[in-house]
Amino acid sequence: MPKWRNGIRATLKTLWSQGHASSTLALGTNEITMQTESPKVILFDVYQTLIDIDINKDNIKRNEANAWENLAKSLERYGIQVSPAKLIELNEKQQESFYTGKDKKLQHHNFCKILAQALKDDLGVALPEEKICFLIYEYHKIRRGYARLYPGVVETLTRLKEKYILAVASYTQGCFTKSELIELGIDKYFSYFVYTSDIEFHKASPKFYEKCLEIVGEKAENCVMIGDNYDVDVLIPQKLGIKTIWVKNSLTAPQYTNLFDQEPKNMINLEEFTKLPEVIERIFN
Repeated sequence: MPKWRNGIRATLKTLWSQGHASSTLALGTNEITMQTESPKVILFDVYQTLIDIDINKDNIKRNEANAWENLAKSLERYGIQVSPAKLIELNEKQQESFYTGKDKKLQHHNFCKILAQALKDDLGVALPEEKICFLIYEYHKIRRGYARLYPGVVETLTRLKEKYILAVASYTQGCFTKSELIELGIDKYFSYFVYTSDIEFHKASPKFYEKCLEIVGEKAENCVMIGDNYDVDVLIPQKLGIKTIWVKNSLTAPQYTNLFDQEPKNMINLEEFTKLPEVIERIFN
């Protein structure tokens, strides 16, 4: 085959791999036009979808008390003397100030900013953001009880990353979930991280998903949201035209059975998580 034809083929291949929506090359009097598909983005909820944490109410209550006690003790190293009860009181006061005039169901505070403001305004101490985040992560590790990946998560994310752009879209405090994803070794699979605390909107608000689309830079029809919370991981993004897959987790699913007459078509049992790539393929095709 002539060298100039090899050059054309190589250029076409390069343009394809770079994801150009439309590439046109002239070949003598003939024009070769190649259309490529837009990238597809998979948005993932984190807790009870990818990561299993203790959601038993009694355990959370006990662990949370221990977490506040540890946080108060940790502040001593910075010369801050404050009781756990007082720390909780200051935190609640700052939260009340944040939510003044706001809907708690639709907006979400940033724990890192709240704690930093409480320390500065009420205790006269200003700590760097990285130290605040570290303290909150230590607090979270006690409060959560345990954190472990569900079976098949790593295998599935590995397969999906080869074909799609993966992003985190989670109702959480980014200051500790960032570290948790690193701790569990799955941060490397994601290109984007969207946390409710960082954009200050709950997943119950369409504005959260509007921000997700803005951050990943794709249209709704090119995205799939995957999560275990049927109300905010499925119903809300669907309003914007985002495709969805409900992960049926036996621990969280019962609270959503009143929202549908029959199980959604695009649903996967948590125990069958490794089948997720096939479900996504079906949805896009």
